[in-house]
Amino acid sequence: METYSISVLGADKKQYEIADFRARGMNYTNAIGIIVTTEFMSRILAFDTWKEQWGNTGRVLTEEQNESVAMQTFSGLDLTKRIVEAQTDIDGMTAAKRCWNYQKGGLQWYLPCLMELGVLCAYRDEINKAMKEIGCPDECLLPTEDSDETWVWSSSEYSQTYSWSVYFSGGDFINSTKSSSGMVRAVAAFQPSPSLLTGEAKSNDCLHSDEALINMLRERGYKGELTKTLTI
Repeated sequence: METYSISVLGADKKQYEIADFRARGMNYTNAIGIIVTTEFMSRILAFDTWKEQWGNTGRVLTEEQNESVAMQTFSGLDLTKRIVEAQTDIDGMTAAKRCWNYQKGGLQWYLPCLMELGVLCAYRDEINKAMKEIGCPDECLLPTEDSDETWVWSSSEYSQTYSWSVYFSGGDFINSTKSSSGMVRAVAAFQPSPSLLTGEAKSNDCLHSDEALINMLRERGYKGELTKTLTI
């Protein structure tokens, strides 16, 4: 049985269940972001969205990752930091810079890696439902329709020319040219409240087998290649 929760991080940095948040007369303007907690990860998703190039420097800034290797990385925090440090020669904004420089709530935001983005895509409908319930306008929602705004950048690199992105309308994982403009969503780490999931909150150094994670993504329509054990 899947275990997950969608909650809200208020402007006071307290975690609220959706119904409680609404009962207090608050809406998305009183919040920092949506908290997505699964048995594999807990992340805060920012309401803001942007459209930026990944940023092509003609070289690999982190490491080349095929799909199965990219899906072993469970946080884009270090990837984003490394990308930003390597993009000092790029004038203007990039996907990684946009997230790294985002300051809402005083949190350290970053560009999600392919795994994080894939999990957000898997729970897209639940996340959008929660956002609508707290009054988010349509531009805050994760994309569901085929358009130029349905694919979202990750911080996972495929090669010196391509990086991984996710088509949110269909759940496809693709590698896109770094010079292309794609949608950007920022995330931040969050330690879940044990009350919102069965059992104790997960530690950052626990080990999950790939089987449970693959099964969750398969049940939600993911068809790519996942083969490895994940350390989170």
